[in-house]
Amino acid sequence: MNKTIYFLIVMLSCSMSDQQSSGVISAEKLIELKAEGIKVVDIRTKGEYDQGHIPGVIHIDFLGDGFLERMKKEGTSEPIIIHCASGGRSAKAAKILKEAGFEGVYDYSGGFKEWSAKGLEIER
Repeated sequence: MNKTIYFLIVMLSCSMSDQQSSGVISAEKLIELKAEGIKVVDIRTKGEYDQGHIPGVIHIDFLGDGFLERMKKEGTSEPIIIHCASGGRSAKAAKILKEAGFEGVYDYSGGFKEWSAKGLEIER
């Protein structure tokens, strides 16, 4: 019984720790993490990016050649926030990055569509 309780406590704490360092985040959390210095990567196409983007982001096209290699140049041990237009590509990219050993991958699943719908700052 004691071993079972200990196991459950360890598993719960690991799960909570993982949720704090990665996962799906809101626009408000993106703003907070970005202010703390965490990099934000816009993974939309160049055409989408050129129409408008969140200020201060890095642009790396998920559909372009060498996506993973370019992401690795940003570092695998530092937390990173990724976003696309509405969450589909960023969910796929987050999975790929986590499988590649990236630590602290945040997915802003609302994407640029939600960002602009909220009237948040956009750069062109």
